[in-house]
Amino acid sequence: MFKKIVFGVCILCSIFQESKSQVVNFEDLTLQPDTFWNGSDLNGWFNSGPYSHFPNNFVDYGGGYTAWDGFAYSNRVNDSLQDFSNMYSAFAGHQIGNSNIFGISYNSMNYATYETMPTELSFSVPTITQSFWLTNSTYSALTIKNGDSFSKKFGGVSGDDPDWFRLDIIGYNGTMVTDTIHFYLADYRFANSSQDYIIKEWTEVNLALLGQVTKIDFVLASSDNGDYGMNTPAFFCFDNLNCTFLTNNKEDAETALNIYPNPVIDKVFTTKEFNSVMVFNISGKLVYGKNEKSKSFDISSLNSGLYLIKMTVEGKEITHKIMKK
Repeated sequence: MFKKIVFGVCILCSIFQESKSQVVNFEDLTLQPDTFWNGSDLNGWFNSGPYSHFPNNFVDYGGGYTAWDGFAYSNRVNDSLQDFSNMYSAFAGHQIGNSNIFGISYNSMNYATYETMPTELSFSVPTITQSFWLTNSTYSALTIKNGDSFSKKFGGVSGDDPDWFRLDIIGYNGTMVTDTIHFYLADYRFANSSQDYIIKEWTEVNLALLGQVTKIDFVLASSDNGDYGMNTPAFFCFDNLNCTFLTNNKEDAETALNIYPNPVIDKVFTTKEFNSVMVFNISGKLVYGKNEKSKSFDISSLNSGLYLIKMTVEGKEITHKIMKK
């Protein structure tokens, strides 16, 4: 049973005039049964749909020791095994509707400050998000329920400790925060402990407050913290992100392409080969140009800020916004 819970910078002229509604549901990805993708192929990212970009960071330390953060995807639904290896399972014990694959987010730790680092979903065109569905990772949920040698059992010995596990969903339009939505994946703060809960079923979260965004940050927080940051395993599962993409009026489905990463530090990559590219600052001044066939270009010399990118792809002009860190 599902439970429902309820910068503007104008550059040159009106660029984004058409809208395309789409559900980002990962069904354009492929997995064998009871498996997952966690970035071990060192690709560094995956896309679902033409406009949504999910970064991934995978590290192989050798000797069978690996780590990852950012986003992964899975079809595992074991809801009974409390083990680190079961981080890829949805605690719901099933997938949502007819979905075969769902996304997973994992927040890593900044080991200088011991603060939780956000995972960042970016869009190659301005986007209005309506809602998405989420549930706990089985590993996180059972650790909250039972505790382990590292993490606290929520509620404590008496069951009355006011513990909580929260997802902060932060919308950005360029560098400006549009709004933040707080959603509790587990909440033990009730005066009546019988009301305490850990989210198990796939649950819809309304994202309308975020408004128009170019990226969304996901940050997990917990009442269970130690000297080295959060003790609760920083995972959650999600699916069926309902979006309206505000696309360029000169762009159609045949020429649609992604640019990534966004925001970018130096090199920009595209999912289709372009014939030429021009980069304009927010004043409309041309600050970079390249007239050769390629699927990448380097803007490391540019200052941090918002830029307009115009590319010629398959004889048609396509325009994107990109943020330079």
